[in-house]
Amino acid sequence: MLGKIAGLVSFLGIGLYFTGWIYRWAYFSYFQLEATSLDLPFESFLIVPIQVFFGNLSSGGFSTLFRTIWIAIASLILLPIIVPTIFNLIKFSTKGLDKILNKWRWKLLGWSLKTKRSKITHYIQSFFYFVEIKYQNYDEDLIKEIVVIFWLLMTLFFLGKTQGNIDAIQDAYNETSSLPVVTLITPENKLPLGRKINDLTDDPNRSNFRVIGDIELYKELFLRDYNDKTQPKSRQVIWRLLFDTNGQYYIFPSLPKNAQSNVSPPVVVIQQSDRGEYIVILSPEAAP
Repeated sequence: MLGKIAGLVSFLGIGLYFTGWIYRWAYFSYFQLEATSLDLPFESFLIVPIQVFFGNLSSGGFSTLFRTIWIAIASLILLPIIVPTIFNLIKFSTKGLDKILNKWRWKLLGWSLKTKRSKITHYIQSFFYFVEIKYQNYDEDLIKEIVVIFWLLMTLFFLGKTQGNIDAIQDAYNETSSLPVVTLITPENKLPLGRKINDLTDDPNRSNFRVIGDIELYKELFLRDYNDKTQPKSRQVIWRLLFDTNGQYYIFPSLPKNAQSNVSPPVVVIQQSDRGEYIVILSPEAAP
């Protein structure tokens, strides 16, 4: 009894971790980040599946829960059909493979009897002593368990990837993002982005910095590095904190409501200072 409980708990843990990893992979892939290169805590992979299966119930969103229930019902209906189908397919394919191998055995045997090279003949004849494929003796219960596990992993993969993409797109847009608004204050000439607090028209000094890569991407960010709400006609950009880890801030300018659906925001990685030179202000919403 305890062995079955331990096995069930182990399988549950593997399923949760697998779902959490797929969710993280899909989420950060939207921001062009690789989950394997990020120092994500192990515990987060076990907690994230709650979001995958149930969604944000506190805000009244039940679409994720309904999708999970619908997929679970569909899986239970399809499994009794898929398992015997795959088993019969394996029997049919191995039976055909056995016929092909037997045909080639006889051809090779005839050729080996005609050749005068005894060493080659010995190797070829030893091939015919291989055990034939006994498709009648396949363990149907084992195949059933393998198919069920494979089907469950496919289902968890679909749920994790779908929810990861949905949450990433939601967090990328300013109107629907749940990520904190970030304001980063640094000493002068520490970053090639940002403005003086008392003079927003003063561009940062870029003479001491070098660029590798797409210069147009940097120029685009250069025009979106701050908000000036005293100018109603100016472009308003809200920067949000994607996450911080290993002494690095991952921030990005959130997308406006009218942004194209196939566009993802660029992510800026800023190394934290060990001398306390940076000030990071986080807020759930932008200041009015």
